[in-house]
Amino acid sequence: MGMLSLRPASGYDIRQMVQNSIGYFWNESYGRIYPVLKELMAESLIQPGKEKGKVRSARDRQVYAITSWGEEALHRWLQAPARTEPNRSELLLKLFFGYHSSPHGFIKMISAKRELEQRNLQVYEGVQQDLERQHKNHPGLAYWLMTLSYGRRRSQAIIDWCDESLRRLSHLQKNRKQKNRRKEKV
Repeated sequence: MGMLSLRPASGYDIRQMVQNSIGYFWNESYGRIYPVLKELMAESLIQPGKEKGKVRSARDRQVYAITSWGEEALHRWLQAPARTEPNRSELLLKLFFGYHSSPHGFIKMISAKRELEQRNLQVYEGVQQDLERQHKNHPGLAYWLMTLSYGRRRSQAIIDWCDESLRRLSHLQKNRKQKNRRKEKV
């Protein structure tokens, strides 16, 4: 409903809107979007409509718009406390048991994670510039920038953790090599 509060849209449009906005912290698949649209229609929270096909296609598109009941439900949802999401990280799970392996593989994994988060920071910078340029008078801008700030700070914290972990792993790897050399001498 949140996406439809921005503008009427088709399921495809909603997926594109998610990818280009909240997709950095919330993801929905096409397989999930259409059943949710059906549920929202059954509850009269959104209403279907038709948009005439474009010149290239004579097919009408199914678009959905939020209803006044939907607006009220969205407002209630926005006021309710947010649920705590479970924190799952396969990287951290593997690292927890990492003493069964060599540091080398973890150095590669954490370096890749660092690179990913560095790219995310660059993307967030571009997103912020686009938001400020294209939506400078939109009432949602301050809220969008707050969610973007969370992403930036989260990525920076992960980069800092990666740097610290890489230092520790390098130290462990160095110690391991020294122990192996001593064993070879004996």
